[in-house]
Amino acid sequence: MATGSRDRVGVDLRGIGDAVRATARARQITVAALAREALVEAIGRSSMLPEVIAAEFGQAEIVKLTLRLREPEAEALILNATGLGLSYGEYVGRLVRQTPLPMPAAERATDRAVLMASSDNLAALSVDLAAFMRLLRMGKSDEIEKYRRRIETVDLDIRRHLDRVSALIASA
Repeated sequence: MATGSRDRVGVDLRGIGDAVRATARARQITVAALAREALVEAIGRSSMLPEVIAAEFGQAEIVKLTLRLREPEAEALILNATGLGLSYGEYVGRLVRQTPLPMPAAERATDRAVLMASSDNLAALSVDLAAFMRLLRMGKSDEIEKYRRRIETVDLDIRRHLDRVSALIASA
């Protein structure tokens, strides 16, 4: 099939039009979609995996697709896609590919803020460690005490930060 070609065929239904339209309506698809399915089956492609057929018909290309949905379903699509920070096409594409959806955009923003605060905390810890090392080299034991408590919990601070980073990466 040539890339981007749209072959069109007119079909004389010879008395089966009502049955074809009723079948399409019952399956909630268009008559054209029903005809395409019948043609794919007629040429022996029905046993092929859907992803193989999609690859043959230019899966990598972005195409415009028009959906007809009932109003509540359309509103749900809009709300869900917007809440996840995705376009409608990306949202539907992920559902079709059964790709995990991201966390809602608001949660991702909160997680980023928590991660930034944790990173700031590690930066401050780095400054404290550098000051502590300077004092050790200078031998000022009375000034070292103010850093001792902070240094004692450094492993917990780093572990907390890494847990936050891991959780954020896992949810992305």
